[in-house]
Amino acid sequence: MTTKEDFVNKGGSPLNCCQSNDSLTSTSTDQDDAIKICEAMNNFVISPKRKPSMNNRIKKTFPKRPPVDLKFEDITYTSTEWKFKKWITREDKEILHRVSGEFKSGELTAIMGPSGAGKSTLLNGLAGYIFRGFKGTVQFNDEVRDESPRFNKLIAYIPQDEELRLPLTVMENMMIAADLKLGYSVSTEYKVSQVKEILEVLGLQHTHHTMTGRLSGGQRKRLAIALELLSNPPIIFLDEPTTGLDSLSCSQCVTLLKKLAHEGRTVICTIHQPSALLFEMFDHLYVLSAGQCVFDGKVDALLPQLEQIGLNCPPFHNPADFLMEVAIGEHGTDVDDLAALQRRCGAERARLIAEAPPEVLTEKELYARKVSQMTPSIEDISNFAAPKPANSLMQFLLLYKRNLMITKRCSKLFINRIVAHIAVALLFGYLYKNVGTSASTLLANYVFLYGSMLLLVYTGQMSVTLSFPLEIQVLKREHFNRWFRLGPYMISILLIEIPFQIACTWMYIGISYYLTGQLMDYRVYFFVIFCTLGTICAQSWGYFIGANCPISVAVFVGPVLACLFSVFGFCITYMDTPYMFRWLYTISYFRASFHGLTYAIYGLTRPLLDCPEEMIYCHYQDPKKFLDEYGIDGLNLWSNISLIVGITFILHASTYVSLWCKLNRR
Repeated sequence: MTTKEDFVNKGGSPLNCCQSNDSLTSTSTDQDDAIKICEAMNNFVISPKRKPSMNNRIKKTFPKRPPVDLKFEDITYTSTEWKFKKWITREDKEILHRVSGEFKSGELTAIMGPSGAGKSTLLNGLAGYIFRGFKGTVQFNDEVRDESPRFNKLIAYIPQDEELRLPLTVMENMMIAADLKLGYSVSTEYKVSQVKEILEVLGLQHTHHTMTGRLSGGQRKRLAIALELLSNPPIIFLDEPTTGLDSLSCSQCVTLLKKLAHEGRTVICTIHQPSALLFEMFDHLYVLSAGQCVFDGKVDALLPQLEQIGLNCPPFHNPADFLMEVAIGEHGTDVDDLAALQRRCGAERARLIAEAPPEVLTEKELYARKVSQMTPSIEDISNFAAPKPANSLMQFLLLYKRNLMITKRCSKLFINRIVAHIAVALLFGYLYKNVGTSASTLLANYVFLYGSMLLLVYTGQMSVTLSFPLEIQVLKREHFNRWFRLGPYMISILLIEIPFQIACTWMYIGISYYLTGQLMDYRVYFFVIFCTLGTICAQSWGYFIGANCPISVAVFVGPVLACLFSVFGFCITYMDTPYMFRWLYTISYFRASFHGLTYAIYGLTRPLLDCPEEMIYCHYQDPKKFLDEYGIDGLNLWSNISLIVGITFILHASTYVSLWCKLNRR
């Protein structure tokens, strides 16, 4: 529900949008007219720049969004764990027990409680970050939330660990986010001005060209908030925003959140055990213990409520510390008794406010009661006049540009990959020098072809196996906050890695093919094709494994699968393979690539090989005899190419589905 606090500004006009140092300040004395004037304005008036102070850096506000109140009833959350003992058993544990409450716009709300109380679970559930096991009714402005995108547009979620793109500067991070979120329906000048104003409000105006990785903990936290403020969401969720910060940074962070809330947003954060100073800065307090609500109300109402059951906070004692002691039962309290007390006191407070005559209410309470029926619908708020985000093509181009910048600044890995391919090419080239033309060195050349394929498979697969596991958290945050769709993101990743791996492969081929003395005719094209397709297919396996396995599992499964597929076609022929494993032989991309290489070199009507004069007999002088003995004769190159390409596309599609499920099935 919309409240009049959204428009009230202490010590001045009740209209935030009309606060200025110039003649644009509202002169209306009637509050109803003032509201209409405020609603007619698309943006807040920006005050002229002045020298910032410590407590109030700059008096600027962001474009006005209609306020959104959050209400939830009978929320439960059940986690499921599968245990493997004698039998596979399912164990369900209820973490939240039918909790209810309401968080209003214009207020900074803190969700407190001891460890394991369910703070982050409640926050994530209300934000829509988790759905599985989360039950109950969540309402935005009295409209029940579903999985419709119109509700997601209202939310910004900032996790406890601020997952940021560390190789980029602050300004680069902000501008890419602005291009993605604000699109190209607005000018670049507008986006630059918005970025600079947000950074100035958050105290980051001197860090424009600082690498994100060099920011302090407090600065990173503020940058994470700044990135989400570009879309100007009416509801902001923050998980433990003060964790890991010193006392000064904590104070600055909470002061910033309070400022954002008092501009009309609904700001909700979890916090474990704040100092007395921070504790008093919150407008609204919601306390959980053992999955139950033990307090819900204003901060100054906490101690009087506890005193009703004989719990008196000692003098000069931090109320937050005393609250945690009570919540864990140190003063002989029972969670059920505290929850029952909260239900009684909460109902009594709601009744008193509803029945109170106008003369006993404060100006803000009167204003809230008067405009409570003016609450806009979620449909209107989600369709609120705002810049249209970038389309899919522009998302791809922007993400591709960002990946190129990160690649340029993290070039050591790519340089190492280039050096490795060149070094192994030289090593193999001299170990197997000129083995490509003689019948006496055919088996040595056969081993060279196998080693080449094995190298390209491992370098293609293992170089990308950890790509998704290492950045899945930042991907979850950006995708959940509607920065981009998954399709453009994945294509932007592939179009960085695939061309680079192809370049490394061709470097290896150019050196090793020449040094080993292979025929310089049309066969080289098939050699390049199969080496390239094999390493790209192995790369698709790396992406698929990384998208489905944690880091510790991915680094083990990747090499094992590569080794398994490399057995077929070299160590064992089709006829020697047991019937139950012949399907693995058939679908082995390594076998298809390796046989394609071998047939390209020794098939395709190759003439008799040279047999040195000192050799009495060359068994494989006729390459057709060699191909026949190893089960490669009569190979259809195009069938192998089709198999490798098909597996590559299937694995990339499977990777996309796996990532989509991780991002959307929470």
